[in-house]
Amino acid sequence: MALGATTYKTPNIINKIGQDLTSREGCGVYLTAANTVDLASTTSVLPYGIIVTGTDSLTPGTYSSAIGDASLELVDQLGCVVQVLASSQFAIAAGDVILIDSTDADGTFTNGSDQPAAEGDWIWGYALTDAGASEQFLMRFQPAVVQYVPAP
Repeated sequence: MALGATTYKTPNIINKIGQDLTSREGCGVYLTAANTVDLASTTSVLPYGIIVTGTDSLTPGTYSSAIGDASLELVDQLGCVVQVLASSQFAIAAGDVILIDSTDADGTFTNGSDQPAAEGDWIWGYALTDAGASEQFLMRFQPAVVQYVPAP
């Protein structure tokens, strides 16, 4: 669920999905091919957006496959505040750097303290509220790639 005055849903030509996205609201997606999105499962995939309204394909069980017109809604504008889902593994605190949880590998998010980022990983944004494991929280969608991690 996108919130606030900066809420923006880009009219796009996403017309295929890589798996069933029903009930995956608040999860991150990435482009797998032209016009095709799938749930982000690792920190190394390039962020595309956050699911606001999920859907299944016109041929359930067969992927990647076509979706119906306007049945999938994503927030993909940089700087938008969006409600996202914390992973089942870790809690989130306001101000945390947010990444895809590679342990759950289901498009949910974790913080950079419990799953430290490596060079080449993508930060999806910053937490604006606290949340427990598997709870929803607000995040500013502001992807950035980790370019340098100092040696311990």
